[in-house]
Amino acid sequence: MINKFLKHKLIAIVGITLILLSSNLSNYIYADGVEDLKRVLIINSYHQGFTWSKDVTDGIIDTFNKSDLNLSTFIEYMDWKNYPTDENLQYLYDYFKYKYQDKDIDMLIATDDAAVKFVLKNRESLFSNAPVVFCGLNLNGVTQITSGYNNITGVLEEVDPTDTIKMALSINPSLKDVYILFDNSESGVSAGEIAVEKIKSMDMNLNTIPLNNLSYDDLIKNAGSYGKDSIILFTTYYSDVNGKIVEYENVSREVSKNSSVPVYHLYDMGLNNGAFGGSMTGGKVHGESAANLAISILGGENPDNIPVLPPTTARKVFDFRQLERFNISLSNIPKDIEIINKPFSFFETYKTLVLSVLAAFIILLSFVFILLFYIAQTKRIRKSLAESHEELTQTYEELAASDEELQQQFEEIVSANKKIKETEGRLAYLVYHDSLTGLPNKLSLYESSHKDIFLSQHGQSALLFIDMDNFKYINDTMGHVFGDQLIIKVSERLNSLLKDGCSIYRLSGDEFTIIIQHISGEKDAETFAAHLLEGFKEGFDVLNCVVNISLSIGIAMYPAHGENIEELLKHADISMYRAKETGRNRYVVYNHLMNKVFTERMEIEKYLHTALEKNEFEIYYQPQLDLKLDKITGFEALLRWKSPELGFVSPLKFIKIAEDTRLIILLGTWVLRNACVFLKKLHKMGFTDLTVSVNISMLQLIQRDFSDIVKDTLEFYELEPYYLELEITESILMESFETIELKLEELSECGVRIALDDFGKGYSSLSYLKQLPISTLKIDKSFIDNITNENNTNKLTGHIVTIGKSMGMCVVAEGVERQEQLEYLIMHECDKIQGYLYSKPVPEAELIKLVES
Repeated sequence: MINKFLKHKLIAIVGITLILLSSNLSNYIYADGVEDLKRVLIINSYHQGFTWSKDVTDGIIDTFNKSDLNLSTFIEYMDWKNYPTDENLQYLYDYFKYKYQDKDIDMLIATDDAAVKFVLKNRESLFSNAPVVFCGLNLNGVTQITSGYNNITGVLEEVDPTDTIKMALSINPSLKDVYILFDNSESGVSAGEIAVEKIKSMDMNLNTIPLNNLSYDDLIKNAGSYGKDSIILFTTYYSDVNGKIVEYENVSREVSKNSSVPVYHLYDMGLNNGAFGGSMTGGKVHGESAANLAISILGGENPDNIPVLPPTTARKVFDFRQLERFNISLSNIPKDIEIINKPFSFFETYKTLVLSVLAAFIILLSFVFILLFYIAQTKRIRKSLAESHEELTQTYEELAASDEELQQQFEEIVSANKKIKETEGRLAYLVYHDSLTGLPNKLSLYESSHKDIFLSQHGQSALLFIDMDNFKYINDTMGHVFGDQLIIKVSERLNSLLKDGCSIYRLSGDEFTIIIQHISGEKDAETFAAHLLEGFKEGFDVLNCVVNISLSIGIAMYPAHGENIEELLKHADISMYRAKETGRNRYVVYNHLMNKVFTERMEIEKYLHTALEKNEFEIYYQPQLDLKLDKITGFEALLRWKSPELGFVSPLKFIKIAEDTRLIILLGTWVLRNACVFLKKLHKMGFTDLTVSVNISMLQLIQRDFSDIVKDTLEFYELEPYYLELEITESILMESFETIELKLEELSECGVRIALDDFGKGYSSLSYLKQLPISTLKIDKSFIDNITNENNTNKLTGHIVTIGKSMGMCVVAEGVERQEQLEYLIMHECDKIQGYLYSKPVPEAELIKLVES
């Protein structure tokens, strides 16, 4: 009974936590005036990462941004797919009552069944009895949910596969079986039943076979066994018959990949996720339609007078890659159907221009033949009039006039021909050059690489893959206009550093490629790369702001590292990543051992994207022992990942990849939240003097709402800011001092403590330490390892302790593993230690035992 209570309590806490996180991401639309401000609350049934919810919300916000109304918009997520419980509803009710009790809500927009039910039941007590606009309800849902309520209208989610089935029959007239894919949720079953009824009403003698009785594994397995007279019709899907939770996009991709027949979709979420095609509706269209209804109601229209109708637009679309997979020609597809992922075709893209040029050429040929005809005719006239001088004179005058006219026509033809050639030249330039920098582009690289590399008759060739270090940080903090200007400056600097035999290309974003011809070997390529790095030591003046940029360069040699441009680019890219991993602002020459490292990185990145959703992460805690009090006074939260596919993955490997992919923002927030949950638990057990330290990434710090996330988390778990310590590294301090200074000051002023991790490992400036609100100095393990006796190099460790304490900081020694290290630190009055001598990082349960002992 106790375990059941704890389980329900945990579900409720997680639900509230997710709601708070989603509320922090709410979008606000402000106008200059406040007298006519209208408050609109959007409540989504599902979580923020669910594609349908995101598309609906984007459609609503985009439409509101285009209106003239003065709106303040709040966005909430019920996460009903993960927490479909009465406890969740009760906590949602308490949370909304707390948050909106002093706010008069003028309009409610509810998406999908759970949110509509909740809003209609509680709008009078929670939301000022505001009018309701809904979307995401099918015909059955509208009838059952809205019956008996007034002051409500919305957008009908019409489940109508009729046009999709017609499209399928036009491609495969022998179609007999339609396998309908939906899950056993309330909305899923309703959508499946409607789809079956609609198909039967077409009276096409089609068999409809529901797939909601299969497990996920059986669903994937059976997909490859269907006959050629079949299709799969994908409606909605979130969990299988056993209750296993799966993401819509993952199911779509896996079913399509294993299917022996085309997979048609009713929702555009399937596009680029394995959908063959269909007549599709989308969340964004529903959101736009719902927002337009809300604007009409806020303008004074009675919602009860507005009929519930489906959106007016749907996409009839096929995926070109899927058409190729099933050997279906474009000639079998109706002309008005949209085709995505179709390869670039110069003729189709510039069809009008090509036909115009051809027509002009034909006209020119016609003029030439006319000229030849006139010339022949003139000769015959001259011969026939030769007998008469008078007639000859008259004929001569006529011919002179004709000759002058022909000369004028000829000059006009020459001028038209010249203009056509100039137009062709401009088009060719645009196709093969980057529009921002004017440099040759990736298409130019692929078409000219044979000339630049493979036809080099003297010596070898090298391909340099160049990437700007920290460009994403600059682009996020300074804006895209600033980023574009910086890329232009960088391209000009690179151009100025080129030597004979070099050619430069811009691939995309902040990536460039340089090809060097006629070199004797790797040494020449390294010398040139060093020349480029030296040329970037001087900063750039961009929009009256000086910014310093360094480069990471990967080098691949022809023919040693590849015999075609694809291999050389791949290997140079791998070595460029190696340059970034080893510290940036350097070059690395490719070697075959890097393939293993690159492949491992790709594997880690592949599984890292879903690891958080699959609950594969765990937090370990390493105690910090106070040397004066001789007891644990705090602990550091350390993220651990055990992947079912990869096993235990070292943080040294996956943290860097998480930062490169920006997943570190979600992971960091998850660690902060769960560390505070555990600390609150310890406080309730009576250990009220314990604190927790959480490591913070640079990407987290540059987020505009980072300070709010920290303060809101502390407030929600009722923790005093003093009990939380945020750890930053020396590299973050030195590279981004100006960016993070104000945020650290703000957090410090509210009571949160700031620790400088791995001190001494980099190149910290004492002046920076004095300017920032650093409360704790953590000595890097490399200094602790050197402690053997007083006469050794460990004197520096004692000096670091002295410096930190003289600046009023708490000094913590990391990596203490031997007794002589502990004695040395006690002698030099170090405040705290952490390391294997006392305890390695341990799970929550083991840490509680340590604290209680």
